[in-house]
Amino acid sequence: MIFYYLKYILIFSVLIFLNKTFIWIFSISEYNITPDFVIVAVVYIGIDKGKIIGMVTGFFAGIIMDLLVGSFLGLSALSYCIAGFLAGYFSNIETKKFLYKHYFLMVVFICSVVANFLYYIIYFQGFSLIFLDIIIKYVLPTSAYTTLLSSIYVIVTYKKKINLPA
Repeated sequence: MIFYYLKYILIFSVLIFLNKTFIWIFSISEYNITPDFVIVAVVYIGIDKGKIIGMVTGFFAGIIMDLLVGSFLGLSALSYCIAGFLAGYFSNIETKKFLYKHYFLMVVFICSVVANFLYYIIYFQGFSLIFLDIIIKYVLPTSAYTTLLSSIYVIVTYKKKINLPA
């Protein structure tokens, strides 16, 4: 059982490290768009294990991200926590159909939009940005790019899961 948890701790450590150090490789700097690899893992855990475990996983991943960044302690934890909880609503115990193909991409996009919306609305409090600018410039592009890059997971795992019930 300890190896089960160590596997996820290792995966999240690698993703957080990737998100904080090598994100410039994947970013579209001209438009200030960066993907969020950690939210993809939080969504996966939420779908696979349910609302509560997804929420707890999102909280711990977010608090570690906040501690590494050093500002707005708890903001990433809150947004990832809500994303993990929301992903848990797509958990289907009988078939796990939301872990396959385009279903997973749809859930990643929905959870990413909610998490990024919450994050950026709180983050930009007191700035002179209007609500629509935050959504168009930050929330939707970041969510779309994260969803696009999460399609790598779908492509890699599609062949393994093709024989499972839909």
